[in-house]
Amino acid sequence: MPDGIDAMISSPARALVSTVHDLHDSWAFRRNGGSYRFKGVYPTYNEAQAAMPSGTLHGFDHEVVADYFAETHIIFNPSDYAVLFWLSGLLPSAQPLFDFGGGVGQAFYVYQSFLNLPDHMRWTVCDVEALTKRGKRLADERQANGLNFTTDFAACNGAAIMLTTGVLQYVEADLPELLAGLSDPPEHVLINRVPMYEGESYYTIQHAHHSYAPYKVSNLHAFIRNMESTGYEKVDEWYLPRSLRIPFHPAQFVSCYHGFYFRQKHHS
Repeated sequence: MPDGIDAMISSPARALVSTVHDLHDSWAFRRNGGSYRFKGVYPTYNEAQAAMPSGTLHGFDHEVVADYFAETHIIFNPSDYAVLFWLSGLLPSAQPLFDFGGGVGQAFYVYQSFLNLPDHMRWTVCDVEALTKRGKRLADERQANGLNFTTDFAACNGAAIMLTTGVLQYVEADLPELLAGLSDPPEHVLINRVPMYEGESYYTIQHAHHSYAPYKVSNLHAFIRNMESTGYEKVDEWYLPRSLRIPFHPAQFVSCYHGFYFRQKHHS
């Protein structure tokens, strides 16, 4: 069959398959299940928040969400290998460590199997109240010395390392903006599992296993420029084999997630 005729047949077929896929994902958005689902594209955090379904849990500041984290998240994620590589060189000399969005302290527990954390390690997790409360109880149960919890990002002042994994997409403020507000920002910033792409930044709504939340997708180049303008240089960047597809919004497709290591320029 001539290539032109084949293209005429296959293109509509591909479009039909894509539409069916979109219809299914849109229908399944509010159904409970094991996979993460997304719906809608919004220019601001508040607009995404206002569009979330009523009568459902919103965000992460709930006891049931904290219990879910404690039961399911203390497990190694292979996408953390790049973070472990850089931490192995920074620790133990670079301390304390500020774990932004660290949940119930799962990274502290999991990373001990891969890193020689010093006995005097100071590791502070910053998260919402429900998660920090559950994390404190878990730390008491496990006698996790050196693990502390806070809900205040200002506690990042004076930290040598800031770590954040799979969290920036849930935070309304951009990380460069948060860092610029600190009087003594961290020397090293390790970022992992964030969705970024070449297009215009936007928000969508995520239905996770436990709740709904606004979910930010940032422009990759703008994020790097803003970190540089805040006084950091990019030391490393890596890509994770995870994509994000929003029904009926093909232009907002994210082909991979990203990780970074930034360092203050005067420490290079």
